Amino acid sequence: MRHPPPCIMASGLVTPVGFRSETTLAALHAGVSGIQALGFRHISGQAYRGGRVDLSQRWSGTSLLAGLLAPAIHECLGAATVPVAEIPWLVGTSATDRIGRPADLDRALLPEVAHRLNVPLPPGSATAPRDAMGAAFALQRAAALIAEGQAQQVVVAGVDSFLDQRLLDDLDQRLRLLGPGRLNGFLPGEGAAAVLVSAADAIPMNRSGVLAVRSLSLAQEPAPVGSGRPFRGEGLTAAVAGALEQAQVSMDQIDWRMTDVSGEHYGFKEAMLAALRLDRRDRDQALDLWHPIEYTGHLGAAMLPLLLAWARHALALGYAPGPRALLHVGEDAGGRAALVVEARTSGRTPWASDGLALSLLDVGDSNKEFAA
Repeated sequence: MRHPPPCIMASGLVTPVGFRSETTLAALHAGVSGIQALGFRHISGQAYRGGRVDLSQRWSGTSLLAGLLAPAIHECLGAATVPVAEIPWLVGTSATDRIGRPADLDRALLPEVAHRLNVPLPPGSATAPRDAMGAAFALQRAAALIAEGQAQQVVVAGVDSFLDQRLLDDLDQRLRLLGPGRLNGFLPGEGAAAVLVSAADAIPMNRSGVLAVRSLSLAQEPAPVGSGRPFRGEGLTAAVAGALEQAQVSMDQIDWRMTDVSGEHYGFKEAMLAALRLDRRDRDQALDLWHPIEYTGHLGAAMLPLLLAWARHALALGYAPGPRALLHVGEDAGGRAALVVEARTSGRTPWASDGLALSLLDVGDSNKEFAA
């Protein structure tokens, strides 16, 4: 049995460059940066730099993350075409071993968001504590729920913050942060991103700005950052190859890439190795690489929904380099995810019901990635 691709029909964003999708995406399009001096200082006395959301009231711990996530989900639900009580929330969060991670995050986050929105928590809602990979597992589960008829629409989201003194000091000691005299590192950030994933037949065909997710492939990198093992970019190459195969396209049919590369040389080298191995044909122009972290700081678990929202916006407004994009993200533990997306042109686009099978390097049962 074959199904139309799950589609992205709306987004909700709370980032250092905007408190809504409209403002965030306009800022990314224009190249506006939200990087600033943070309220956290290095042992030398210098302020760390990164992306900070300007909240009218700033909480801490899980309440901070709920305050970021609630407006993003609310914005998404405003575009729903089915009752919002029937739309589960699947949310990526930081990995359980992250320094400074709230102990009650996966237990308390979604109930607090529901309380802030004054709605019951929809059945089937869950968190996936796997950094950037959490939203990939959430998207995989959302597509399965839609294909199996268990839901027509699902919110896939991510929320994260690196703005914790203990975490920043640890990252700095491991030479992971960008700063004075250091060109190999990333800028920390915080934010929330959500997309409304829908069955194709739940969206009117005359509705514009709909993004079709043609494939999703997951893999595992055997030499993740900091492992000290010989690094050849095998995990990302496997994930990208799997996504291209599922979408039945080749790399030369990809018009641009969107990634979570962050300023660390590791990520850029990994993206380069994957492209060199798979993009064998001559191009009239270079394959663009879009990476929002230079404007927002690293948003961790929120990166994949942010990329999906940006791809949808670029295609809808006509500033994308072409009709088809390759998205890829990864986590420090080695998980890699790659997707092929394009503007929806027909509700009859082929989509295999088992098209989200894991690719070359097994990452395990995705159902186990969700917190109980």
